[in-house]
Amino acid sequence: MRKIGSGHKSDVYVLPDGRILKLFVPEFVSLASVEIEISRLLARAGVPAPRVAETMEMEGRPGIVFDNLRAGETLSNAIRNRPWQILAGARDLAELHFAVHACRSAELPSQRERLKAEIRAASGVSEADRQTALGSLASLPDGNIVCHNDIHMLNVILHPAGSMLIDWVLATRGNPLADVAAAVLQLRFGEQPRGFAARTALELGRAVFWRAYLRRYLALRHCDTTELARWELPVAAGLAGRREGRMRRQLLDRVAHLGAVERGRTAVNPS
Repeated sequence: MRKIGSGHKSDVYVLPDGRILKLFVPEFVSLASVEIEISRLLARAGVPAPRVAETMEMEGRPGIVFDNLRAGETLSNAIRNRPWQILAGARDLAELHFAVHACRSAELPSQRERLKAEIRAASGVSEADRQTALGSLASLPDGNIVCHNDIHMLNVILHPAGSMLIDWVLATRGNPLADVAAAVLQLRFGEQPRGFAARTALELGRAVFWRAYLRRYLALRHCDTTELARWELPVAAGLAGRREGRMRRQLLDRVAHLGAVERGRTAVNPS
C-alpha cells in the first residue's frame, strides 16, 4: 500500500485495489468507532459521503477502509496549484455542501447540544460573550438537516468521478445555516505564510474564495441572510474552543466584536 496523506489524527493510504485506508494515530484511536457509526448514519440518510467497507488493525492502530472513496487531490492543493480555478472551486464547494443539506436525519447527534457544550467549554471566550452566544443560540431555529460542521479546503477530495467531502466525525443534524456559518469562518481565517507577498496573496485568495462560495450557496438556497448572520456568534464561539494558533485568535476577536454588538442591540431593543 502507498501512503498519500498524514494529519495529526490519522494517516491515509491507498490499498493495492485502489480503496482508501484511514489509519488512526495512537492518540486518536477512539475516533475510529465514532467515524464508523457516523458513516453508518450518513449512509442511512443518503448522504454522499465515504462508506465504510471494512475495518482493520495495523500495529495496534485501528483503520477504516472506504469503498467509494478514491485517491485524489485536496481542494486546497488544487487551488494552490491552479489559482485561476479559484472561483470555480468555490462554486463547486457550495454545490457540494448544498447537496449534503438536501439530506435529513433523526439519528445523528444534535447540532444545538454540541454547540452548547462547545461554547461552555471554549477557553478564551469571556463570560459575557459566552452567555451572549448561548442566548443567541437559544433564539435560533433547530432542524434535522445533515450538517458536516467542518467544511474547509482540506476536507474536499477532487476526483474525475466526482468530488467528496471527507472527515465527518463532527456531523450532526441541525440547521444548515449554522453549517454554512462555520464553513465561512474556516474559509476566512487561518495561518499565514512568511513574507509580505505570500501573506497578501493568501488573504486575497481567501477573501475571493469564501465570498464566491457564500454567494453561490445563497443563490442555491434562497435563505434569509439575516438569520445566517445571527448564527455567526454562537458558531464562532464554539469553533474557537477547538481551533489553535492564528485562527483561534481571529475567532476570539470576532466573538468579542459580535458579542458586544449583540449586547448593544439587545440594550436598544430589549424585547
